[in-house]
Amino acid sequence: MLTRRQTVIGISGFLITGGIISSAASEVTSSSTNASFSVVYERSITLTPATDPPVHVQTNEAGYVTAITPGEGTGVSQRAITRFEDIVRVTNVGTVGISGLTFSFAATSDTLSDGVLADIESALAVTADGETLSPAGESGDNLLEMSEPDSVADGVLDPGESVPFGVQINLVPDSGRGTLSDLPDGEYDIELRIAVERDETAES
Repeated sequence: MLTRRQTVIGISGFLITGGIISSAASEVTSSSTNASFSVVYERSITLTPATDPPVHVQTNEAGYVTAITPGEGTGVSQRAITRFEDIVRVTNVGTVGISGLTFSFAATSDTLSDGVLADIESALAVTADGETLSPAGESGDNLLEMSEPDSVADGVLDPGESVPFGVQINLVPDSGRGTLSDLPDGEYDIELRIAVERDETAES
């Protein structure tokens, strides 16, 4: 279990770097809160740091991200939208092209209510090229359609190709999907789930 002061995003290969780029509130205060979540994805992709040296992440000896720590040392600002742009790089290590990468967050806790957990999930989003992606389960924005790198110009991430993405933490109440002004106290786990859709054309 992680606490709001123990902000580590545990994963099996993942990165993040960046800082606060916007604030939609008249009052912004420093917070010790850090967002932290594990990442679940299949073996056809890997997650690595998008910067050298890695920032706001922990990596293993192989260079894969094992934890993401946005706001490490400074925390995430309350009543603000904090974005960590292009901090994780997704690489297709399979043998077939990938036509879709969608994301969703799941928060779990033995102590917090379902309503609070839903608020935590609503505060989190993945970003690409300055845009905020809707999570799977709603419109489920496809990272490959939202990104502009040459590697996904055809909408397919071929074997060996990679694309970056970032993370947004929205702590401005009633702003977009945001309902919180700070991440809550208590112990909870946050999981970022990545769904992979393979290129049917290549498989046929």
